[in-house]
Amino acid sequence: MEKTGTLLIRNARLVTPTGVREGDCLVQDGRIVALGEVRSPGPVPELDAAGRYLAPGFLDLHVHGGAGADFMDGDPAAARAIARFHAQHGTTGLLATIVPGPLDRMRRAMAAVIGIPGILGIHLEGPFLNPEKAGALDAGWLLPPGRDAFRRLAAGFEGQIKVVTFAPELPGALDLVAEIGAIGAVPSIGHTAATYEQATAALVRGARHVTHLGNAMAGLHHRAPGSVGAALLSTASLELIPDGIHLHPAFFRLAVEFLRGRGELHRLCLVTDATAAAGMPAGSYRLGDREVRLERGEVHLADGTLAGSALTLDQALRNAVGFAHLSPEGALTLVTTNPARVLGLDAELGSLAVGTRADLVLLDPELAVSATVCDGEISPGRG
Repeated sequence: MEKTGTLLIRNARLVTPTGVREGDCLVQDGRIVALGEVRSPGPVPELDAAGRYLAPGFLDLHVHGGAGADFMDGDPAAARAIARFHAQHGTTGLLATIVPGPLDRMRRAMAAVIGIPGILGIHLEGPFLNPEKAGALDAGWLLPPGRDAFRRLAAGFEGQIKVVTFAPELPGALDLVAEIGAIGAVPSIGHTAATYEQATAALVRGARHVTHLGNAMAGLHHRAPGSVGAALLSTASLELIPDGIHLHPAFFRLAVEFLRGRGELHRLCLVTDATAAAGMPAGSYRLGDREVRLERGEVHLADGTLAGSALTLDQALRNAVGFAHLSPEGALTLVTTNPARVLGLDAELGSLAVGTRADLVLLDPELAVSATVCDGEISPGRG
């Protein structure tokens, strides 16, 4: 990695909010200060983009780990390794996703990610989830929704918790929506057996995000549309895992076409649900306290249950283009602008514009990552 205060990126295809155009990008003190035809301010480091795309850095709302490490390790060094690994694949900002476990373990894991470059905050995936839809999570650590239980878990981390996944059909869950919102976090529906009516009630009460749509929830049935139907017909933002494993490519395309037809593609966010197995060879790894195995690109428990993924967001981006016939610039909004808006950070991140933070990714025509710029550091890509 090379640290730089000022950087001039030449000859790029700039992916801006108003379209793609040829030009340069000048970065000073971690901010974009000029775009277009830029005159060099003096003898500063230059990077020749050679006609590659220059886009905002990717943002991933759902990451458990990578490079053999898990956020539940509760180790700042492990958290840094995870963030560095995903940065090499274009992800300059992510949410450290914490799974249910003992209270002290969850709080230690949250403490370990504070202040780590590239980590934008915490996604609590539970513990207020339906045991029937626990998936790979340890159902033994799930809790019934309760304000006191939530306050004990969140105490001291109110400013860092950004998303909280909960099952809306559980007793007390609807009251939890206001409690989550009160700390500035996004209430998200997930790991749920909710009916269409129960999910809709939570969305009306203020839930505004859906965790990995279609996974760990009842499927869309013509007489029981469930959470999937309620989510699609709502205004909530939606996560999809486009690895071709969690969702059939046709389901991904159906969701994209539905949202595009309603003029609501801005609601869709690609996520990886990446585990410690991401970037690693076949073998055994951990998700919290549970052993998971990576085989033929799939991560699962011993009984075959899917357990997160080995996906990176650059591959998710390429898959999205292939599955749903999206343009590169259209697909890029699903990993930049849209997740930034979910987090309320769209004035800072997620768009290539003067004044925004210079978290950037350089992509070749096949959308492989050539380099990233994050926190003033230039990193070579591994895409």
